[in-house]
Amino acid sequence: MMKNILVITPFIWEGGPWRGKRTVYALLEGFQRAGYDVHVVTATNRPGLGEDEWQGIHIHYFRPAIAPGAGQFDAFHSFLTHISQNRGAWRRHLSFRAFWLSFVWGAARRAKEVARKHPPILLYGINNPGIPPAWRVARSLGLPLFSRIMGSPITQWRGSRLTLYLARFDELLAFKLPSRAIIVTDDSTISAQDIHQQLGVTPERIWLLRNGIDKAVFQQTFDKKALRRTMNLPPQAPLILWVSQLVNWKHPERLLDALPAVLARAPETRVLILGDGPMRGELETLARRLGVADAVRFEGFVARDRLAAYFHAADIFTAFYDYGNIGNSTLEAMLCGLPVAALDNGRTAEVVHHGENGMLIPPDQLEQIPEALLTLLQDDALRAQMGANAARYADENLFTWEERIDREIARIEEML
Repeated sequence: MMKNILVITPFIWEGGPWRGKRTVYALLEGFQRAGYDVHVVTATNRPGLGEDEWQGIHIHYFRPAIAPGAGQFDAFHSFLTHISQNRGAWRRHLSFRAFWLSFVWGAARRAKEVARKHPPILLYGINNPGIPPAWRVARSLGLPLFSRIMGSPITQWRGSRLTLYLARFDELLAFKLPSRAIIVTDDSTISAQDIHQQLGVTPERIWLLRNGIDKAVFQQTFDKKALRRTMNLPPQAPLILWVSQLVNWKHPERLLDALPAVLARAPETRVLILGDGPMRGELETLARRLGVADAVRFEGFVARDRLAAYFHAADIFTAFYDYGNIGNSTLEAMLCGLPVAALDNGRTAEVVHHGENGMLIPPDQLEQIPEALLTLLQDDALRAQMGANAARYADENLFTWEERIDREIARIEEML
């Protein structure tokens, strides 16, 4: 007999089907693999959307009462991405808070309707908008709740407790609402000890789990020269890769700021920036102002089936985020044999080992970024050795997505 699960999430894919993080889809696919009938409640403002089905997943839409400044959004085009395009931190903050309130209210009502028609055995809430409505429905129906948070820098907050509550109340609420387990992506930004000590979550409820990785996809063999020809890139030029949403806390401008010094000593160097977001316009302007625009190419969002080719065409992967640098893109780069240049913050050093599979730069010494890049760019043997070490580490220490999700579902079923 098929078992129903009800998932409340602000998106399945962020930038279109198969574009952006695979995290949510991998989870839904895993529950299907385990024999569940998966029902998803999410928001849309597209006319006529009420019920949909995609890849065997049943999608139940509702229309939020408030969606300020948004373009069209649905399960495959995240409202959060639209918000990130807003200029000005206050505008983004207020837009998200208004949407959060509307999502929590509307998702809870819609989820109760879905639960009556398709009685679930558990509720699963994803991210700050999805967890509160999942908690409300689980509580009203007497069902177990599991919560998923995709990494969080909240324990690194440097302001007062009052400003933390004012600025991040939704994230605090997501951690504090009672659930059987809080599954937190281990992206090096937060530790289980911090979650327990600073947020008051009991240790047994904290599952800090690193994301899976598509090993079969990224371990393919490619002809680098052929790849570069198809991408219209110089076949011999040193190539630096950046892959992330272009948002302020990821600081892609740090790579551009380092580029004049790099080009002064390695003038053939080229940079590929994959991803999109509110900073793209100002980054393009910055590249022109620094005189490096001819060496930088902005590719926007790239479909996941094309990502591996970009990684294998590159020579170095970079990540200079504020809180930690072990997102999926870093892990995928390592699996492809790219040495990583990253800031030594959060728990990045647990994965990127300085001088062994990458270069770590102290976060208070950003002026060292050009030298770290040049060390890798100008020593072919060192770069090759670090790349081989990165690939070996990723292969030996990372789970595939199927392994990662299957282990989570097994733990959930054990608790049930």
